[in-house]
Amino acid sequence: MIYWTLFLTFAKVGLFTIGGGYAMIPLIQQELIDRHGWITPEQFTDFVGIAESTPGPFAINIATFSGIHVAEASGGNPLLGSICSTGGVVLPSVVIILLIAGIFHYAMRHWSVRAALEGAKPVVVGLIGAAAWTLLGHTLRPAGGAGFQWLAAGLAVALFALTQWVRLGAVSLILLGGALGLALRCFGVSL
Repeated sequence: MIYWTLFLTFAKVGLFTIGGGYAMIPLIQQELIDRHGWITPEQFTDFVGIAESTPGPFAINIATFSGIHVAEASGGNPLLGSICSTGGVVLPSVVIILLIAGIFHYAMRHWSVRAALEGAKPVVVGLIGAAAWTLLGHTLRPAGGAGFQWLAAGLAVALFALTQWVRLGAVSLILLGGALGLALRCFGVSL
């Protein structure tokens, strides 16, 4: 049944992701595209964009949106699909936080716990880098033989530069990117 599969898939994502929403992008991609074939790489890129540009935590947004899409595509109830996928991604974190909350201060005193957390930091950076590389590839070289998207590459570089030197916040950048995409489309230019 699609609902149980959605729940288990996103529970796996929630359980094995350390480092927040962006670190789970490679695992979500592996599950949704490679393992189950529920969505295409282009749809995944769109899902990430939608999840990032809507209010709320990224992980919950992408799980909810994916659950709606997968359930609907399977002929099921989109609301139930979203509930199952969102519940799946949240449940492991809630359980782990409840277990850790009681012993956290004691555990952090132990060198092995601190060492394990220090070792996980580079992994998180690597996972976020892998997610960025994948999204960049889908954005700059979309399927369908459209060729390299120079305009999208230029906008990505410009918006990255704005984050580094002008220090625009994420919300401002998302709104700016959306406005640029809309303006370009009004002039007949697509990214």
